[in-house]
Amino acid sequence: MAAMQLDWTTFFLEVINFLVLLWILQRFLYRPVMASLDARQQRIKDETARAEQLRSEAEALRLQYETQLADWAKQHEASRHQLDAELQQARSKALDELRKSLLDEAAKKQARDGAVIAAHESALIREAAGEAYKQAAEMLVRLASPALTQAIVDVFLTDLSALNDAELNTLRKAAQALIDASLVEVRAAHALGSALQERISQALSAAAGQALAPVFVEDVNLIAGIRVVVGECQMHANLRDELAFFRRLNQHV
Repeated sequence: MAAMQLDWTTFFLEVINFLVLLWILQRFLYRPVMASLDARQQRIKDETARAEQLRSEAEALRLQYETQLADWAKQHEASRHQLDAELQQARSKALDELRKSLLDEAAKKQARDGAVIAAHESALIREAAGEAYKQAAEMLVRLASPALTQAIVDVFLTDLSALNDAELNTLRKAAQALIDASLVEVRAAHALGSALQERISQALSAAAGQALAPVFVEDVNLIAGIRVVVGECQMHANLRDELAFFRRLNQHV
């Protein structure tokens, strides 16, 4: 087997070719590829950073949204509680006003009913009193007699002699105010005898503090008793005036 001989010229040429090839590869292929890879790697890093930023922003927005939702839920719950409280307060106020209105209406109705009942009772009382006075008057008319009139006159004369100072002063002022045309009148339910008329005249003169000459008139409407008029002063002691007095008194009660 023949031994291979090393051709140094060829070897050096091959080395030079290899180095030239490496330089060409490095200049026209390796550097652009590495630059492209570096650019791609940088784009990946930038996109990754952008994606991370977007993810962080999205997470922050999510947290902010959840916080706002929680706040809105709390506000909604607080508003609902406040609305419930206001509705309860308004309902209570309306119920109180309704209750008060019903109580006032019941009180007014009770007052109206009481007034109607009182008016009806008063009317019945007046009607009963009127009927009682009518019956009493009819009975007194039946009981009236000259003797009853004389008995009433005796009572009148007794009371006349016992008048107090104020009553005597009133009678005397009325007597002093009499003019010539004025009359002292004594009306009697029954005819009075001359002796009884004289007693009445003397008693009136003594009470009035001056001489009086009364005119005696018979008035059957008095039922029994007398009515004495001295100017503006009037004294009565008869059943008709007494019945009228008690009738007026009952009407005012």
